[in-house]
Amino acid sequence: MHEPFRALAPTFGVDVPVVVKWALHAQRTRASRDNALAGTCVLALLSGVPLMWPLALIFLPVAVIAAWFIVTWENWQRYHNVLARKMLRDRFDPNQAPIPPTKAERNRLAVVAKRRDGNLVVFSGYSAFIGSGRRLGYQRILLDVSRGTEEDDGTHLQPLPFASHDLHEAIIRAFSRQHGLAATLANIKVHERLFVNGLHVQNDARLLPNPLQPPPTSVGGDLLAAATMHPTPEARTYVCVEMPGWRGQLVVTMFIRAVRAGDSLYIEWAFRVLPPLHSSFFVVDQLHELPAYRQFMSSMRAALRETAPAFVRSPYMALRTYRGAHVGERNWTRQANAIRNGRVFDYGARQSIREIACGTQRGHYFLARDETMYVLLAQQALTRAVEVFLEEKHVSLGEFESQVKVIFDNSIKIDNSPGTVIGDNSSTTTIGREQGDK
Repeated sequence: MHEPFRALAPTFGVDVPVVVKWALHAQRTRASRDNALAGTCVLALLSGVPLMWPLALIFLPVAVIAAWFIVTWENWQRYHNVLARKMLRDRFDPNQAPIPPTKAERNRLAVVAKRRDGNLVVFSGYSAFIGSGRRLGYQRILLDVSRGTEEDDGTHLQPLPFASHDLHEAIIRAFSRQHGLAATLANIKVHERLFVNGLHVQNDARLLPNPLQPPPTSVGGDLLAAATMHPTPEARTYVCVEMPGWRGQLVVTMFIRAVRAGDSLYIEWAFRVLPPLHSSFFVVDQLHELPAYRQFMSSMRAALRETAPAFVRSPYMALRTYRGAHVGERNWTRQANAIRNGRVFDYGARQSIREIACGTQRGHYFLARDETMYVLLAQQALTRAVEVFLEEKHVSLGEFESQVKVIFDNSIKIDNSPGTVIGDNSSTTTIGREQGDK
């Protein structure tokens, strides 16, 4: 909400505006509690002035009881009125998310909502596939496409000309066919995306029309095709195959890139996975709606433990909330001045909220098996699409078939233990553990 110039990471399987609306609502509820407690705390301190000390005997007990009821209200609002009444599985409605009261917040959420359907990803740091989770596997093949298919009489056909973009289009068509992978996996999405490092967009008006605005969420098809035909060190076009499952608890994404360089064809594909959320997010499943009197009693008991620390910290928290309201404006001023004065600014996105919320366990045997199935089915669909394309272009398939055979012979060793990956070797597929993904 307070990043005025950075791009936003793609969020797979998450309706970010809905999450943010409820988060802002929770912050406002907590701020109301802290402001009320801070006011009560100030009055309690004033009653301790020597000339007013007789009032302290009356006001201090009243202040303590008032603080208890304030914290009780906040507990009831958070657990019973919001979580139990509106967020259980049988009653959650995204359309009930509260609308932010300020115009700035509403405008920012409109920008966030557009990010989901964009085809431009501006990333920060090493990994280009921001928002797609942990690395699951990587493969590549290198082919000589100058040799044509052999006829019955022993002669070789001349391969038909093609470019990298032609193969990308063939792959997209193959994954989009209703009788192909799209018919097996529900809600599969296939599209091209341009990936650019956030440090390299500042001097390109096509990627950053206004230096004092975030990068756009989408670019034209001509720019996607140009980055496919002539990849640069800072910009690459990938075909993205998004395979969600388990109501967004599992999202496997395949990134594919083809490069035609003279008589050689280089094809790489990578898998990344967003596993289920951390177990702490499922505590809500243990809640249920209680009768009104039990809601009140439960909130009062919880407030007994929380009132004293909340009461003592309330002046600091109220001041922090007041200062936080101006965070966005301060960030904009500081970063805008730096950009105007020639600073190299990183416009790239960082982690998405879906990545931050990921757990380390699959939580269900069938979910782990589906993760493996998505990988193998997508890999098979890709190699089949490439095979058909090369066959149509009269390219000899001997070299292609031998490399693909090795890849699939080793793919059956895939294990679903956390950190397990498909090895990144074009001729062999080694199963190992990637330390950075544990």
